[in-house]
Amino acid sequence: MTNTTSNSAVEESQLAPVCNEPNQPGYFVYVDEKYYFIDPYHIQWEFGFHKLQNLKYAPVEGQDFKVIVNLPNWAPNHAAFFAQPIEIVNHDYTTPIEPKVTVNNFNRIELTFDKLKQGQLLIIRDQTNLYGIGIGSISGKLVDLFNTTDRPSHAVLGNLKDALKSFPNNVQLKELLGVWEEKYVVEKSEKTWATVLEKWETYKREEERGSKKVFANDVEHEIEYYLSLADNQPNKGEAESILEKIEVFRNTKVDLGPKRLPGREELSGRVTCYRGYGSMDLFITMVEVGSKGDVLLRFRGLPNEADGVVYLHKKAIQNESTGSYILQSSEINGDNWNTLSYENDGWGGGRLFVYPPLVNQAIDIAVDHRAEGVESPDEMYDDYCNRVK
Repeated sequence: MTNTTSNSAVEESQLAPVCNEPNQPGYFVYVDEKYYFIDPYHIQWEFGFHKLQNLKYAPVEGQDFKVIVNLPNWAPNHAAFFAQPIEIVNHDYTTPIEPKVTVNNFNRIELTFDKLKQGQLLIIRDQTNLYGIGIGSISGKLVDLFNTTDRPSHAVLGNLKDALKSFPNNVQLKELLGVWEEKYVVEKSEKTWATVLEKWETYKREEERGSKKVFANDVEHEIEYYLSLADNQPNKGEAESILEKIEVFRNTKVDLGPKRLPGREELSGRVTCYRGYGSMDLFITMVEVGSKGDVLLRFRGLPNEADGVVYLHKKAIQNESTGSYILQSSEINGDNWNTLSYENDGWGGGRLFVYPPLVNQAIDIAVDHRAEGVESPDEMYDDYCNRVK
């Protein structure tokens, strides 16, 4: 139910001071045989929806009106007049207007404006001050504006919230806020769902498992945001189905059996050695096999059955420009398939670390040049092939 009493009180407080005769110096809007005083407006050019409460209005509702000047020795070149659309609160869009000047039977100066319309603000600047008044109800014009605008909801919401700072008790504006918040959720949901589908297609096109997991994270985060926007989203069922497919993908280990390992002739001629930092005396040897990202890794110093075992990994490039990559293996039991990772922030900062098999802890590592020669590429290759036979 609309609280008309509250709105009426607000309207009454915004009405310009009224009199039957212009009994003080200044400018007046003359309408329906009454004079409405145009107050000085002290916040120069800073209109803003949130500052409209500082302006009064004259009750113009389609009838003729005039501006009466009650100032001694006033001349048209003493002042400048502007029509300010209430929906454009940037003074750069203010339209200069020229009045038609006459003198009435009471020897008073009358100004009429062909280009000043109901719902606009009249701004007057003269040699002594700046003045402003609404031609018609300001809050009423705002209600009409937010009822009819076709601007995007995110833009409308900001202006509407500012308008409520000027008229916090206006029930119609409050009701419109609820309407536009619903529109915003709908528009944002549609846009977010389109992003979900776009990222889902990217995920499905990707064949490299490491990159596919990265894209899966993107899809999950976007779906999480989509579902958080509102209850009972129209695409909730499809979103949950996508999440289930991603979960199946994550829980399915790819067979990287020996049939995929390139021949011995493709072995790199060099074994790279790494040492871990911290309390664990971790030592890692690595050799690349072939040109498609196959890598053999052996961990030593582990407190579990993976100690000393050679595992086949696949290199997944995370960022082509920085060289960031991860090594993944489906041969390791447990949740952690990503073992060795290299991250580069693109600004000269890099990090090399591992999640050792069956150890739920990241350990920073560094190349150990002094350990080179501890074992040969052929030894690692033979150990791996003997294990998987």
